[in-house]
Amino acid sequence: MAVEEKGLSSTKLSIYSDEELIQILKKSWDYDLDQPFVVIGQLKAISTIDLNTFYILENLKSINDGQSLFYPIESEDIHHTIYVGTLKVTNMGWQPSVGLWIKTKVVLSPEKERIKHNNPYALKAIDGGVQPLKALPKELDNPEFVIDGQPYIEKWVIDFYRDKNQEHIQKESDKLSAKLQQERSSEENHVTALRDEAGSLTEQVANQTEALENTTEKLRLTRDQHTEAEATFQQQKIQMERQLNKLNQFIEQKAQMLVDLDLISLADANLLMGKPPEETYVRGHKFSEVFGSDFVNAISYIQTYLMNLNIVYRRKVLEDFFALISTHDLIVLAGDSGSGKTNLVKSFAEALGGKAVIVPVKPNWTSAEDLLGYYNPLEKKYLTTPFLDALFEAARNPDIPYFICLDEMNLARVEYYFADFLSLLEERGEPPEIPLYSESESEHLISEARNFLSLIDVAKDKLDKGDLVTFLDLLRDEEMNAKLQELCGFGEGDSLLKYHAYLRQLMGSYVNSPSTLKLPVNVRIIGTVNVDETTHYLSPKILDRVHIMRFTSPLLDDWTEAEAEVEQFDLDMSLPIHFDIESLGQRTHYPKFDRHHPLAETLIKIARDYLEPLGIEFGLRTVRQALLYNEAMQKFEVHEDFILNNIVLHKILPKLMLDGEKTVGGEVARKDVLIALRDFLADKLSELDAEGASSCIEELDRVIVNAKSNDWVVNYWSR
Repeated sequence: MAVEEKGLSSTKLSIYSDEELIQILKKSWDYDLDQPFVVIGQLKAISTIDLNTFYILENLKSINDGQSLFYPIESEDIHHTIYVGTLKVTNMGWQPSVGLWIKTKVVLSPEKERIKHNNPYALKAIDGGVQPLKALPKELDNPEFVIDGQPYIEKWVIDFYRDKNQEHIQKESDKLSAKLQQERSSEENHVTALRDEAGSLTEQVANQTEALENTTEKLRLTRDQHTEAEATFQQQKIQMERQLNKLNQFIEQKAQMLVDLDLISLADANLLMGKPPEETYVRGHKFSEVFGSDFVNAISYIQTYLMNLNIVYRRKVLEDFFALISTHDLIVLAGDSGSGKTNLVKSFAEALGGKAVIVPVKPNWTSAEDLLGYYNPLEKKYLTTPFLDALFEAARNPDIPYFICLDEMNLARVEYYFADFLSLLEERGEPPEIPLYSESESEHLISEARNFLSLIDVAKDKLDKGDLVTFLDLLRDEEMNAKLQELCGFGEGDSLLKYHAYLRQLMGSYVNSPSTLKLPVNVRIIGTVNVDETTHYLSPKILDRVHIMRFTSPLLDDWTEAEAEVEQFDLDMSLPIHFDIESLGQRTHYPKFDRHHPLAETLIKIARDYLEPLGIEFGLRTVRQALLYNEAMQKFEVHEDFILNNIVLHKILPKLMLDGEKTVGGEVARKDVLIALRDFLADKLSELDAEGASSCIEELDRVIVNAKSNDWVVNYWSR
């Protein structure tokens, strides 16, 4: 159906579809049909009878030329406004105020609202698409928007670059203030000294008085100079802010030039300018709203969610795994092939609305380069790995939990390829920073790209061809193409097209593979290990830093008891739980070592009386890790015996590899110390209810039985 009509009545317009109405409206407002529908307007608050407030946009302006916009309909009672709705400051980061100019993406209002207001064109702002505008100095060149003669720019652009340069401005301000304070203090000290001298030398009162007056005059002059200097500083500050605005515009222009020249994509340009990614909507039941931030209830839901997918895990296992995730420590899932290790990572990530990335470890991994990649100086780009790509992807999606699993991580020696990264994970105060390659390499790339852009500008000026914008324009223009070939110094076999492809590859590598990367807070690192003749044992250094969860064959589980734990929920069980990243545990320092804490006292006794005689290291770091795990388990209100039981399973039993016949001090055999440890734990954990979880006593009994049948060679990992 043609869409030529303008100024028709609402009755006549009712025959058109929503898409045709949008086309009519765009055409009436001189918008291109394929142009994003973006409108500018002034914010107005509307109060309802129940004292709620919603907002509309009035005084509508075109995004193209700032001209006023009116709905093309023949009716006198049409309101030429756009519905915005409620605006929550906590979700936006800016304060709505009446009269504020707003830029927003728009769509047609729901049909019932258009009928209600007798306006088939009625528009509403898209959720999350509302951006405030900020007024700029009128003398500014090439502003983004001009409304009634006043230039504007999106507020987030100014905020971003102001914040980005605020540290430099503050340093300069502090430096000048310190200098002024030092000069003022020096002059005041000088005046005080002169006054003291005048009081002690009465015979020279007249001379000293004159000197004092002279000094006071100097002080007045100095203070005037200080006042003038402070005024000068304020002027410089204003000038710096103006220059910063111009610099921001320059950066945006250069970034747009790179996009026009097809050297980077628009997404890469946004990354280059530091624009925050659009918020990713995770569909699911919100943990804080639906479950009231109740972790016990949430784990019950996860168990039911997994059961509906025919995935069975006991609730105690899920609580243990969740608590370990919240510590930000490295988790290693151990067990035979098919025991459900990798499946736990995948299914748990799915239940949290997250993503699991499985990275198979190769037997030939021997260095950190196999894990994180390396910079190739010949190709001038960083060669990434699936593990590093997963970290980059997680950084681009900060609201989604990422579980990165190193599958069968002991096929290679873990300390060879993972030791450096494991050391980085020990940084607890803030996300650890991962160095990838030298900053000088990125500086070389920036220099090369800047030189190429400069040569393009030179060629345009010499040939008076400023209208050529895109790279395709440059290629098609033979005169421009030849001039660039000459300026770039291309030899035989070289071409502008070939060099462009090379430069685009470098720019893509630079933008997407920065020289350093902070470990995203939404990432958890998990490993799986099988212990057989084809794999390597985990070294004491690795065991000292990780938590081990051991799995047995699912055929040995009591499925009936697991099914009996499952609860019913009056919810859509196809949806995961949407946790905000903070509720999954924040990266904090380990708790301070408190030797009077009951858990710490028990672990110290175990270390002194049993582990040291067995030749097993158990240090301060391990105790602090245990205290953090203890805090993480409090949200499930479990008995303290269960927490100690899990710590023994995670941190002590995996280290049991020794000769039981060897004596301690030439008197007591280590096998007797091991049996004494078993008896101590059995007495300490007498009230342990291990229903649905492994018992460290049963595991110790298994280890002891195996050792007896193997000449008292003790090995936790043998079956």
